[in-house]
Amino acid sequence: MTTTQRHAEIAGGGIGGLGLGMMLAADGWTVRVHERSPEIREVGAGLYIKNNSLRVLEQYGVVEELEPHGTWLKHRRVRNAEGRVINEHETVGHRRCLVTPRQALVDVLASRARAYGVEVVTGSHIAGIEAGGALIDAAGKRYAADLVVAADGARSRLRNALGIKGSFRELDTLIDRFLVDTRSFTQDDATTEHWSGRRRIGITPSGPNQSYVYVVMPRGDAPGARLPLDVASWNASHPFLKAEFDILSQAPSTQYPYALVKVDRWSEGKAAIVGDCAHGLPPTLGQGAGLTLMNSYALMRMVQGRADIPAALREWEKTVRFISDSTQRWAVRYDWFSRQWPSSLSLLKPLVVGAFQHSKYLTEKLRMADRGLDLTPIGFAA
Repeated sequence: MTTTQRHAEIAGGGIGGLGLGMMLAADGWTVRVHERSPEIREVGAGLYIKNNSLRVLEQYGVVEELEPHGTWLKHRRVRNAEGRVINEHETVGHRRCLVTPRQALVDVLASRARAYGVEVVTGSHIAGIEAGGALIDAAGKRYAADLVVAADGARSRLRNALGIKGSFRELDTLIDRFLVDTRSFTQDDATTEHWSGRRRIGITPSGPNQSYVYVVMPRGDAPGARLPLDVASWNASHPFLKAEFDILSQAPSTQYPYALVKVDRWSEGKAAIVGDCAHGLPPTLGQGAGLTLMNSYALMRMVQGRADIPAALREWEKTVRFISDSTQRWAVRYDWFSRQWPSSLSLLKPLVVGAFQHSKYLTEKLRMADRGLDLTPIGFAA
């Protein structure tokens, strides 16, 4: 067992980089996180923090700090275009979920990371990474470490610099995200998806005064993809949401295609990749942040007291990767189902949605990540 204090250099000041930095520092490492932007900012609107990430964050006091900014969901439901509920369950046990603004989570992670002693450097552009244990910035300065980590997103250049074979692919689905300053249409603590044809709208409370809304459509749906939001077009497919559309048409939004990242491995030597860099996936199961934080926690546990970092990283991937791979597959299938289900079979769609709730097999596959590390020898700390 090693007795000297070890050091980690992390490229990327988002959820993965700050989360892993916090965990390593709490375990006794010295850590520096490099963020290329001039400040710690998160792109997006709201965020579902599910059981696997909650189990991790609770150990570091993050959930306690987040609660005033978020909403604990009590129910999740799906409604059809006529407003009828076709699927509903309580969000309890391993299905529990806290919804917060994305920026709130990043701010708390940055605060907790610094409290544990992490050095967070903004405006630091990391351009290279070495499997032997170093990050290199754009000016050529080398940052050597016992462990180096790329957490620079789905389009990661550092992943490619390590020689890790992988692919980044945009899918044929677009998502608009809104965070609006009202709870007028989210007065109960529930998240609701509204399905109509190949369009979906998710509406959920996100703290005491805000609501998070996502609007999903096929890439070829030109009226649906129009911004500002086309009220007439969306009201035609979802006639019960006119008041919500009027608000959304005036609200700022972001629009992105769904994306998928596939890689042949998660590490090379003393270098690891985490987050979307390793397993970017469609947000259909709400597990982008969950997998990132869960796998970061597992990485920290695997390198605890281990002198052979490359071997620990290989064991880390071997132990936990099956959860991410399965979640990716089912997230893509869920996207296909919601986007490509044939119009001629539209009457059968509610029956299939109902099967998601009542089929034990489908539930286990779709919710595997919610149970997370309880499915592995690592587990979660008590």
